[in-house]
Amino acid sequence: MKITETHMIGGHLSTSVGIENTPLTAKKFGFRAYQVFSKNQMQWKAKDIPADVPGKFENNRRDNSIASVMVHASYLLNTASSDNELRDKVREGFRMEIERCDILKAELLTFHPGSFKEATLKIGIENVTSMLNDVMSAKQKVNVLIENSAGQGNSVGKTFGDIAEIIDGVQYKDKIGVCLDTCHAWASGYDFTNEKGYEAMMDEIRSTIGIGKIMGFHLNDSKKGLGEHADRHEQIGLGKIGAEGFSLLINDPAFYHLPMIMETPLGEDGYMDDLAALEKIL
Repeated sequence: MKITETHMIGGHLSTSVGIENTPLTAKKFGFRAYQVFSKNQMQWKAKDIPADVPGKFENNRRDNSIASVMVHASYLLNTASSDNELRDKVREGFRMEIERCDILKAELLTFHPGSFKEATLKIGIENVTSMLNDVMSAKQKVNVLIENSAGQGNSVGKTFGDIAEIIDGVQYKDKIGVCLDTCHAWASGYDFTNEKGYEAMMDEIRSTIGIGKIMGFHLNDSKKGLGEHADRHEQIGLGKIGAEGFSLLINDPAFYHLPMIMETPLGEDGYMDDLAALEKIL
């Protein structure tokens, strides 16, 4: 049996075909879940979503059995920053991301917390929480997911304890969760490739954010070693984690129902090889 039949494995897909047609691309790979950008990820502004797109998108999702869509927020949204001028732009940009997700009825919106730069980690965490409370609302449908960081520079979110501190201060806790990136976790020093390390990571998750707050994964191998704090994704099985290193996570029934999104360097050109590597460890 294919892994796409037993697991919610997907990949980040191009919207060059039109975001409404991405479910057709997903179907070619057998994906039941996938990730897209809803706008140019390196620009602040975006054209409005045409009125006919949400309906086409919903119909194509239904016709191609797509259970979950994750939108990745713009890389410009540094929610940890203390720069007031930048924070005003981030606030507007983040609200737009949430609005676009709800228009498309996407279930998940993942974002990078960002860098606290010249401030402190404590201030950075407070800044992220404050931003989330500014942009999230009771009326939104999409769940917002905090992505763990690789720990490079002054980034926020390299430990689950840091992420728990953010969540503790968020008002709408029913709409906040975590997207666990395997490359980032590895880079931050979490060795989930053996039973002892995997259980230690799971125990830390249980005692901080709680297993229920894990709502999705980014499934990536790493070009760099354990604890090197380098965000360098690699194809599954070709990096330092190795295909066998994903075995405990992939075979954990607690996560079968959650989207596991590949963001590997070759993108759509490499996903069939990624899937083949994962199927060998089932």
